[in-house]
Amino acid sequence: MKLRTAVVKLMLFMTLPFTTLAIAPTVHAEERPACLEEWRSQGRFSEIDGHKIFVHASGPKSDEGVLIVHGYPGSSWDWSGVVGPVGKKTRVVVIDMLGFGQSDKPLDGKFKDYYSLMKQADLYEAVAKEEGLKKVVLVAHDMGQTVGTELMARQDEGKLPFRIKHAIILNGSTLVDMVKLAEMQKQLLKLPDQASKKDLSKEYFVKGLRPTFDKNFEPIEKTLNCMAMQILENDGDKVIGQILRYLDERKEFYDRWVGTLTGFQSAPMTILWGRSDPVAHEAMADRIKLWRPVTDLYKLESVGHWPSIEVPNRVAKEIINKLDAE
Repeated sequence: MKLRTAVVKLMLFMTLPFTTLAIAPTVHAEERPACLEEWRSQGRFSEIDGHKIFVHASGPKSDEGVLIVHGYPGSSWDWSGVVGPVGKKTRVVVIDMLGFGQSDKPLDGKFKDYYSLMKQADLYEAVAKEEGLKKVVLVAHDMGQTVGTELMARQDEGKLPFRIKHAIILNGSTLVDMVKLAEMQKQLLKLPDQASKKDLSKEYFVKGLRPTFDKNFEPIEKTLNCMAMQILENDGDKVIGQILRYLDERKEFYDRWVGTLTGFQSAPMTILWGRSDPVAHEAMADRIKLWRPVTDLYKLESVGHWPSIEVPNRVAKEIINKLDAE
């Protein structure tokens, strides 16, 4: 199927419907909630290209395992309920991408200096090499869906230094022609390509994140607090808007990434999709399945944008089921 960038006539979207700004200081260690402190204590920091990157690796040391790519504006912590069961079966590695969670959040450059999805894919290659991973089940969500798709594209081209034996794709909007920007999102994309001098409050992120979960999900307050505090860590609120330019990059490389997502050749692919997602709605999953019929598609009832948080055992089960893929 020939894809043409010209079909992308809509402005690109930001995952969350943020609507208000407020002043807040960055997070200090003594303010870090127990959920994040525990997660941080289980991981390590690795210096890659001069930046401190948080790496959470668990399970038996092996050259095979699971490589997880988180979404925006989330972090590796989003997968804290998944890595436990999966780590009992195999090596599982999840990191905080540059600009997210516990990793460094540079304030002094342009989007493509630090936060390009291409550079984030390079980061995963570096971590996989450091971990000695040669064969993986790749799991990718939200913004990470596109980072994962770039890794898949490199494999199809014979350029990936490790092998993806199965790809699991969760809610995300690489199919950018199917989404629509909220007014505030359009405003944020018009801001200069630089770190903001204004702070955003925890309440700002809590308010924006809340409607992206299924209405019946619990424990919503604890979850929102953990997610928001990960954003605020290391002045992350100052770069979260700049990182949003990944949406423009999706447009720039539409043919490459949508072409790979709907025509991946070198490994099987499974889709897990929360049906209650208000931003990456299920019609996107349907189109991927339509354009790549051999894809396995599983829709998750009463699950919103964050399957790894809302139904971690279901996600873990699907990952474990793919461990024997060749």
